[in-house]
Amino acid sequence: MQDTPRDTELLAAVAEFLRRDVVPALDGSLQFQTRVAANVVDRVLRELEQPAAQAEEEQQRLESLLHLGGDIPTLTQVLCDRIAAGEITIKTPGLTDFLWWVTRNKLRVDQPRYAGYRRALERSPADAPPDA
Repeated sequence: MQDTPRDTELLAAVAEFLRRDVVPALDGSLQFQTRVAANVVDRVLRELEQPAAQAEEEQQRLESLLHLGGDIPTLTQVLCDRIAAGEITIKTPGLTDFLWWVTRNKLRVDQPRYAGYRRALERSPADAPPDA
């Protein structure tokens, strides 16, 4: 039986192919759209590479902040609702730490080269993702 490549390896190969072979052969709008497609593939790749422990930590942080259990989407909605209702404010202990933690982790996937993300990591490297 042959070993098949992992999904992350396949996605990396597609992104490389798009950038190396396809983009130079195109012009104008189609070239731009192909670069966008390669960036989308890279983003999905980074999402797949996120450790399961990060989702577990996000859930634990939400549960601790809200003092309830549940899954991440439900807890996130509760957090948003409580912020909108004024029940949770910037003065709520743990809120700003949680929001910074979530923002850094989302930027790690969405925009890892974003200058603001890099500066944030420099200011608080203790919370930095392991491969930042």
